Amino acid sequence: MPKSADVCSGDKTSRSGSAVKAMILVGIVAAGILAFRFTPLSEYLKPERLEAFFASISIFWWAPLVYIGIYVGGTLVAAPGLLLTILGGLTFGTVNGTIYVFIGANLGANLTFGLARKLGRDYVARKIKGRIDTLDRLIRNQGLLRVLQLRLIPIVPFNLLNYAFGLSGVRYIHYLLGTLFGMIPGIFVYVYAAAALAQLYFSGSGVQNESAVTAARQAALTNAGISMGLLIVVSLAPYFYRKISKHSSGVEEE
Repeated sequence: MPKSADVCSGDKTSRSGSAVKAMILVGIVAAGILAFRFTPLSEYLKPERLEAFFASISIFWWAPLVYIGIYVGGTLVAAPGLLLTILGGLTFGTVNGTIYVFIGANLGANLTFGLARKLGRDYVARKIKGRIDTLDRLIRNQGLLRVLQLRLIPIVPFNLLNYAFGLSGVRYIHYLLGTLFGMIPGIFVYVYAAAALAQLYFSGSGVQNESAVTAARQAALTNAGISMGLLIVVSLAPYFYRKISKHSSGVEEE
């Protein structure tokens, strides 16, 4: 009898502990969102303010470090990742912008995942037990594929997905690899598009020769068109993958 009481007491303590950790997680995220959206700090997240800030520091060697730090912080408080990605392309160009966004996005994604897993997973696992266990097991067993698929869909909110995966049963190694490789196409496309639009906007500035201006704008339009085409391809990749997978499964069954 005492043993049974001890077990019940331990289970209650465990449940209470997981609930407290989940509340801490919600508090951290809510505080970050409220601070950056409903206080004077929200002014610093306005696109024009961020663009002006990055433009003013882009000549300094430490500018990429500041950008990466802001990207990581923005990821933790669920700031719009697309905005920060586009600003990276506008500020640093296609190659450097892609590198800096890739570093910032991966650091932020892994920190967010770790925070959600450490503070919220136990609570979520208890709540979903017996309800959507099948879905949780599917995510756990096919984690790499699921993470890759969702990372390739541009309309899925990047930062919210980080928290969702942390709360799910997906293995960390699958999340790490799926995020690492799944983000590359989207990051490159958005950074390339931003750099192309910047090139289009500034094309011909300071050039007096009309033919040179026309050539510069034509090149910028070409790059912008390529970036849009790449964006469409990346967006449709998961759809075609599912189609191919279903077709392959049907052939094997026959």
